Amino acid sequence: QREHAILEACAHIGYVPETNYGRVFDVRAVPQPENLAYSDLGLGLHTDNPYREPVPGFQALHTLVAAPDGGDSLFADGFALAEQLRATAPEAFRILSRTPVPFLYQAAGADLYAERPLIELSCTGAVTAVNYNNRAIRSLRLAVAECVAFYGAYRAFAALLRESRFQMATCLEDGDLVVFDNRRVLHGRTGFASARHPRHLQGCYLTRDSVYSTTAVLRRQLAGGARA
Repeated sequence: QREHAILEACAHIGYVPETNYGRVFDVRAVPQPENLAYSDLGLGLHTDNPYREPVPGFQALHTLVAAPDGGDSLFADGFALAEQLRATAPEAFRILSRTPVPFLYQAAGADLYAERPLIELSCTGAVTAVNYNNRAIRSLRLAVAECVAFYGAYRAFAALLRESRFQMATCLEDGDLVVFDNRRVLHGRTGFASARHPRHLQGCYLTRDSVYSTTAVLRRQLAGGARA
């Protein structure tokens, strides 16, 4: 439960880059927060930093002080959501995978902007990333008919996201560390009373290629040991 112990753990997984939040960021309620994450309000399911180039590949969160009442962590598999949308509303899936969406973050020391579809596909049509952040999305410059179609598709995806069958809720305890794929897994939390319980998590990002490299090297080493 030591501060910055997250960096020691993540050194075994991949490379932690520096962002405008630093290498490590503190997730706790503060007065007049610039970001909703730094309040005690609930956070809807989302992916982090779709306005950044590149989007953070993986995210780690280390619980220093858990909230005994509220502050439960929420997770959802964005790929499962995208495939459900493809199966039940193929036109909505087509729109969300082909429409560039503007994402923006502005603060005292940062001004970050990028455009990408909510659902990213490979050249073979496989889902490779989901970008969903209703606090960072900006207005789309589309013709009226296209705008109506896009927001209809957006609402269809958001409705799926709110179905309990696609969500996992867990109460992280003091000392727990969770690592997840930020290009696939949406995360959020329930609200909590910070005046009574000062919940404190520390987080960092890991580059996608470094995590893949670490796992590939480990897999190669394990395969070599098995042959021996």
